[in-house]
Amino acid sequence: MGPKRTAKPKLGRLEKIDPADYWQGGADLQQWLREVDNLELLSEAIGLPLRPTTVDTTADWGWFTAADPAQQVLVMAQVTPSDDIRLGALVSQAATGATRVVWIAPSFSDRHRHSLTWLTQLGQAQVHWLGVTVELWRIGKAAMAVNFASLAENLGADLEPEVDNSPEPDLISPEPLTPQQQQNLDFWTGLCHRLDRVGSLVKAGSPSVEATMGFAIARAGFRLNAILDYDHSSLYTELLLAGVDAHPHFYLLAEDREAIADALGLPLIWDDSGDQGCVIATTLPEVDLDDRQLWPNYQNWLCDCLERFYEVFFDRIKGLDANGYSQRPRRPAVPLRDVLVLPASPRP
Repeated sequence: MGPKRTAKPKLGRLEKIDPADYWQGGADLQQWLREVDNLELLSEAIGLPLRPTTVDTTADWGWFTAADPAQQVLVMAQVTPSDDIRLGALVSQAATGATRVVWIAPSFSDRHRHSLTWLTQLGQAQVHWLGVTVELWRIGKAAMAVNFASLAENLGADLEPEVDNSPEPDLISPEPLTPQQQQNLDFWTGLCHRLDRVGSLVKAGSPSVEATMGFAIARAGFRLNAILDYDHSSLYTELLLAGVDAHPHFYLLAEDREAIADALGLPLIWDDSGDQGCVIATTLPEVDLDDRQLWPNYQNWLCDCLERFYEVFFDRIKGLDANGYSQRPRRPAVPLRDVLVLPASPRP
């Protein structure tokens, strides 16, 4: 009789998750990092224990200290691939006294990797620049796990970078923005300035070059989006629900849709057609985004809608519990409203 085989646990399927489906933006990731266990994961990845020193979690950058309080560590977090706008913001913030700069992103272009190396060399060992990739993984329906990986192979706890006698890499000039990207950037810059000027509850991050700009709200898995829909000459303000609990959360909110519509004072579109995403939105049709003289009116409309969405949905989102959702048919027998026509451009 052969040896008795021990039962082996069933292996699940490993699935990579887009960080933007969990964190609404860099500010949300920054807030997540300020929890002790989460910050420990980043500290292990860079070989340097960190402690937060700033409490403002409305920005996608923040200050930390190492074991030596004199070592000021600037951390920039984003949930989209590295870009020139955040690199420029990093340089500006680092000039205020950073001894080490950590840039977190899901991926880095070769040009940005070379830029980090060049900046470290330029700092003459006084400022060390480091890129860190962030990944999210899930096995089946189990909880997600995060992984930070340094772009450098051997960091150690020493802040002094290793001497590199190899030729300095040639920096590639940034690719110029397309006219469409420049127009988007100009429009979102105006919207961000207005949000700051009126002291909005909606905190603006870095203006986007895409047709969609996202804002954090309440908790992971939810994001406010402002959208420029060039194809249909429309503007959209939407609450995006993402992740495995998107549909339960959507239907729990939909149970209160009449009160929500009354509180918002806006006509709403409820769209549950996405596999792992749902949308609650309002739209302003018949806009001319090429007429810059009309932009202040459009920015005022988006600012007002974003503020209303934030005020009405914030507490409701905080109180949602997907475990309390009673399973019902995938599609409701009576459609909630018309399906939202989303813009062709991808979300950031």
